[in-house]
Amino acid sequence: MPSGLALLPHAPLPGDATARAFVTLVGPAQPARRQPSSSESHLLATVAHELRNPLASLRLSLDMLVHDFDDLEPGAALRLIHRAQRSTCWLQTLANNLTSATCVEAGHLEVRIEPVDLVDCIDEAVLLVQTLLDQRGQRARVTTHTSLESTRALADPARVIQVLANLLTNASRYSVHGDDIEVHVSQVGQHLRVRVTDHGPGISPEDQQRIFGAWVRAEGSAPGGLGLGLSIVQNLVHQLGGRVGVDSALGEGATFWFTLPVADRNSDETSACQP
Repeated sequence: MPSGLALLPHAPLPGDATARAFVTLVGPAQPARRQPSSSESHLLATVAHELRNPLASLRLSLDMLVHDFDDLEPGAALRLIHRAQRSTCWLQTLANNLTSATCVEAGHLEVRIEPVDLVDCIDEAVLLVQTLLDQRGQRARVTTHTSLESTRALADPARVIQVLANLLTNASRYSVHGDDIEVHVSQVGQHLRVRVTDHGPGISPEDQQRIFGAWVRAEGSAPGGLGLGLSIVQNLVHQLGGRVGVDSALGEGATFWFTLPVADRNSDETSACQP
């Protein structure tokens, strides 16, 4: 036996001097490490996958700016800066979704209601997902109903942008390359309604019943996505006093819609939409 080491004459008893010395030398007993479940492992892998593309785009843009800055034309440098900005915005959207999901589970989702212009919010949301649209050669086409007098609603501007970014992302993933995503604003009674329409494969009646659940993905879902976006959309819209739904048939695309209360004309000045 090596010098300086001796076998304990008996197993250390809790509270005796031997036990205290043992704990001092080796530290308290650690619980057995729990192996992550298959669902947890899948979630972590999905989150990593979702982060990979915007991080790669951001890294590429910054590398080109650092290493080729002296050779870049001003217009080319500005385009790289804009691409890096959009990638950063997309990372922010992913982080916001995970944070919102945690807040919903804890019952601490907060909103700040004020007059906002929905068209401004739509424009901001399109900027957030522009990298995804560019990758797929798509564009968002925004229209308003001809009889609509105002696009001001009572809502939380940051939350409205988050709702729209999730719906636009969903529409992009299910639309074919080069397709248009239609965003339309109209009024129904005392609410404004926003519709986001894709021309993808559509959603079965069975999936429509469960698609707004957390961590749910429809059968035959497009690759990517956490299964959180639509659940967050529903929770946020309900917090803002509106409703959310989907109209779809297999083979005919899908229209996701939500409503928000109309802002009174005498309400305070409309807030600028900021993500």
